[in-house]
Amino acid sequence: MKPIVYVLELCDTTGEHRPVAVMRASTPFPPVSVGDRFDDEGWTRVESADQPGTREQPRRYVVHSIKHVLIEESERFVARYCLNLTPHGGARSPVWGDGEPDGARPDVA
Repeated sequence: MKPIVYVLELCDTTGEHRPVAVMRASTPFPPVSVGDRFDDEGWTRVESADQPGTREQPRRYVVHSIKHVLIEESERFVARYCLNLTPHGGARSPVWGDGEPDGARPDVA
């Protein structure tokens, strides 16, 4: 059996509509649906001049569309998840409140 490499490509739909961050893992990424919020709290960017968000000031997005690509290479499979992200400038999630974050986060199970 061939191993699977998982790749998550995050593309901003504005401007040049290009990948802004690419992440690789040996296990699947959590499921994501169109319409989900997807916040950048420090992704390593493809372009070093493109400043990432921070925990205190995340760059906020909404998942616009998703593309799945499965590639069979000679020694492995590559499962690519390509998320097209639209910047989100609306209110923060009610879970976090409408104000700026204060550093406190609810427990995550």
